[in-house]
Amino acid sequence: MTHQDSQIQSGEMSYDFDMQLIGNFLSFASRGDRVGLSQMLREGISPNVQDYDKRTALHLAASEGHAPIVELLVLYKANVNPKDRWRHTPLTDARHYEHRDICRILEVNGGIDFINDQPMTVRNEKDSNEVKIDISELNMQQSSIIDQGKYGESEKVKWRGTWVVKTVIKRQIQHRVTVILSAKDNTLLRELRHPNILQFLGSIIHGEEMILISEYLPKGNLDDIMSKKTRLDLQTALRYALDIARGMNYLHQHKPFPIVHNHLNPRNLLQDEGGHLKIGEYWVHMLCEQIHPNQDNGQRKIKSGSRSSPSSDTKRDIHSFGFILYQMLEGGHEFPDSNFDCTHAVLVDFQPKFQHSKCPLRIQQLIEQCTSRTPVKEPSFTSVIQILEEVSETAQMQGRAPCPVC
Repeated sequence: MTHQDSQIQSGEMSYDFDMQLIGNFLSFASRGDRVGLSQMLREGISPNVQDYDKRTALHLAASEGHAPIVELLVLYKANVNPKDRWRHTPLTDARHYEHRDICRILEVNGGIDFINDQPMTVRNEKDSNEVKIDISELNMQQSSIIDQGKYGESEKVKWRGTWVVKTVIKRQIQHRVTVILSAKDNTLLRELRHPNILQFLGSIIHGEEMILISEYLPKGNLDDIMSKKTRLDLQTALRYALDIARGMNYLHQHKPFPIVHNHLNPRNLLQDEGGHLKIGEYWVHMLCEQIHPNQDNGQRKIKSGSRSSPSSDTKRDIHSFGFILYQMLEGGHEFPDSNFDCTHAVLVDFQPKFQHSKCPLRIQQLIEQCTSRTPVKEPSFTSVIQILEEVSETAQMQGRAPCPVC
């Protein structure tokens, strides 16, 4: 019996360890890792564990289209009708993302869609599942300063018994720019859900500060990883690149308006317990209100990440992604370390030269297209994902040796 098993059986396992276990389990489900999920189920974890938003492994597998995972969870007697914070069941999510095979599996096993199969009713305020955070709920005991992103002072604290990240952003960031977050944007951010974006939990206005509460990931960021290795091997770089591209594609495909990041950086790409990257600080552009020098408070212009210049801003994200991929493979180049600037993201101006890595020609061409100053050549994240998946699959089939880790 391992020490871990002994801790579990004796009831001495810490809450932190328990949350990490749940995080690993849900991560396996969302990524379709049947081997990892099977092992944890055999070791006795409940198939019904939930995350911050009451979402289970079945919710995540149904959303991502992993039919074998859904079948496995059903085999282990998972509850087929758990409701998340928005009253969605796994069948609700499977229908929303048009995974018809999963819909059939869930329906045969008694799955119900409470949203679409029931008549609409007016929900009273008291019935709302909206998360409201009060600063008095933040437990500062055993808190610690952490490096999670670029735009604020972050601290690990406990909220309702769970470790989260409290990020303080001064409401007066710089001349002519203040920080706000409308109720509408606050709700929008809380409802975003994807395995490759950091979970936003809520915000608090406290005096002259805006406090953001987000998911805590204990394994640092991409900048930390690259500081230990000058360059990453090809397979690792491709895996990280797919994580970033999938998360960014989810944000850019948001309806009715794309959510642009505009500040994509290795420091806000966080690593989860399963070793995958999640995108943080995608809310930065939403926070900023620019006051023009010749306008008073009644004539402020809101700069919102979901509503301002979406076409040019999505291209900024593509450009930043291309440079990050180049940086992972070649090393030796750093992002500009500028002060917080909501309205003017700094683009890295460089000509990619592949002197060290031995990555495929198609990846070199992709980086050149992403970082091109000719807008016509810049791909979308949808096409980026397709290229990365094809190159990764080809490399695995050919048994391609990865580039040496420097």
